[in-house]
Amino acid sequence: MPRMFGRKPAFCLAALVLLAAHVSRSDAEILLNEVLYDPEGIDEGSEFVELWNPDTVALSLVGIAVESGDGSRPGVWTPVYVGAVGDSVSPRHAFLIPGSSLLAPLQNGPDAIRLTRAGIVLDLLGYGTLTARELFEGAPAADVSSGQSLSRIADGVDTQWNAADWAPEPSPTPGLANHPDIRLSFTRGSARLVPDVPWPGDVATLRATVKNLGRQLVPAARWQAEVVVRVGDRPDSPWSAAPVGISPGSTVAPGESASVHCALFTPPPGRFGLRLYLRDLGVEPFTYGSAVADTALLEARSTAGPLVVNEIAFRDRGAGEWVEVMAREEVADVGFFALSDAGGRAYAIDRGPTPRPAHAGAIIVIAQSPEMLRRSYSLPDSAVLGCLGGWAALNDADGEDGFADRVRVVDASGTPSDVVPYRAGYTARDGSLERLGTMLPSASASSWTESIDPRSGTPARPNSIQAPAPGTGVGRRGSLLIASARVVRRAPGLPAAPVVLRFSEEARGSRVRVFVHDLLGRPRRLLVDGQRILGEGAFLWDGRDDQGSPVPAGIYIVRAETIPDDREPIRSAALTLSVVDRWTR
Repeated sequence: MPRMFGRKPAFCLAALVLLAAHVSRSDAEILLNEVLYDPEGIDEGSEFVELWNPDTVALSLVGIAVESGDGSRPGVWTPVYVGAVGDSVSPRHAFLIPGSSLLAPLQNGPDAIRLTRAGIVLDLLGYGTLTARELFEGAPAADVSSGQSLSRIADGVDTQWNAADWAPEPSPTPGLANHPDIRLSFTRGSARLVPDVPWPGDVATLRATVKNLGRQLVPAARWQAEVVVRVGDRPDSPWSAAPVGISPGSTVAPGESASVHCALFTPPPGRFGLRLYLRDLGVEPFTYGSAVADTALLEARSTAGPLVVNEIAFRDRGAGEWVEVMAREEVADVGFFALSDAGGRAYAIDRGPTPRPAHAGAIIVIAQSPEMLRRSYSLPDSAVLGCLGGWAALNDADGEDGFADRVRVVDASGTPSDVVPYRAGYTARDGSLERLGTMLPSASASSWTESIDPRSGTPARPNSIQAPAPGTGVGRRGSLLIASARVVRRAPGLPAAPVVLRFSEEARGSRVRVFVHDLLGRPRRLLVDGQRILGEGAFLWDGRDDQGSPVPAGIYIVRAETIPDDREPIRSAALTLSVVDRWTR
């Protein structure tokens, strides 16, 4: 036992005897079994204490008290729970004292909790660096990180040595046995929708991680994950009667994890809720007390709004980082929203001392350094806001998942208003990322392009490249494509002014191929290669061929054609575009 090297032989022998005994204390009747004293976020209401009955008969809690001890003031104990008439613990089961039933908040370590009956100490747990002997048994247990509970390693087994009996638990199990034979549980915070803000009709995937917290292997046939949906803003809106997505189980060894992926069709625009749960296929009917049962809730949104990310400057060109948002609808106060990166803290938008409403179509820039950005782009004070308490620093190098970062705008409840993943390669000249249109999917790479503005960004101004709005642009009625212009313009040393092409309603639902050829019919560029157009879509051509080389100035044909399913006729459409150099008349 390497941890005991250097200790006195008598001490090591005593510890070994206590560990080898490994018996439950029948004289203690009831034991402390799990404690969450430092939840993530606000502690009040989220803490809990769990008791355990190691006996074979139910035990009453009348006369039982749980007390919190202050590590800095030995001898001071504050009652946090007193057993009431009717409170009892079933044999070999847990009894949960939730935060709403606690009489006082629990102390974050180094502190202690004890269990008493009529003034007699039945159990004592000390955690953190403690010296007063009345605050712990044998040696204090480790102090845990925020969000973790302190859990008894073996339910109902007490060797009277806190350091040996207790360990941090990353996934708290309030009201349940800590280490049963079989238990699958979602890893806290692992549930995530991909894309974060999907578009109606698109296929989104709800992902989560499941961990085997039990002592036995769980076979794939024992479980599956299912997801139901609630459409609408109201929390009391009904959930779907049947699952909208199912992920089959997989074999999970003790201590190992597995991933679940539930595919579902995105509901109509607006907020919706997702409930992901584990179904125990070995227990009928399904109950939340079964060995395989857990639930994860997620609030999501279909189509970005009410604040939509419109431009991102994730590289600092001397004015700091900044994010431009546009209001797609009336917003009562932009201060109700916050900005964050992929996994960091959300910083509330600093709207000033009074509410800051925004009308539909309003553009607001949120900057790391508002004063620096105003000065660099000669912007009025009202056009640029900052964040309270800091800034969500945006990465400019791709991570393991292939993305550099995610720009997230969330409301006061934490529900996303818009989320935009981006890669470092989206920009070649360190310019800003501009959205081609607010009705284009946030997570699609084709919805974004690097700014061609000479100042490498257009904060608080219309974007330098925009897709034609529905009903506008170049293209015949009934055509598959609509173009923003007829001409691709170039000049030495400057980025080309590309033409933005947008799919029309006639392309919706079809698989489409789009390519560019010259007047001799020679193919020059494949722009879209058979993707199915499920929603809004746009892309651009900058006058380059498939090898990335500029094509000669002249006239080119952009041709779109559908790839038919079930013997449907091929539909096609063509647009004529010119590639000119700016010095050419």
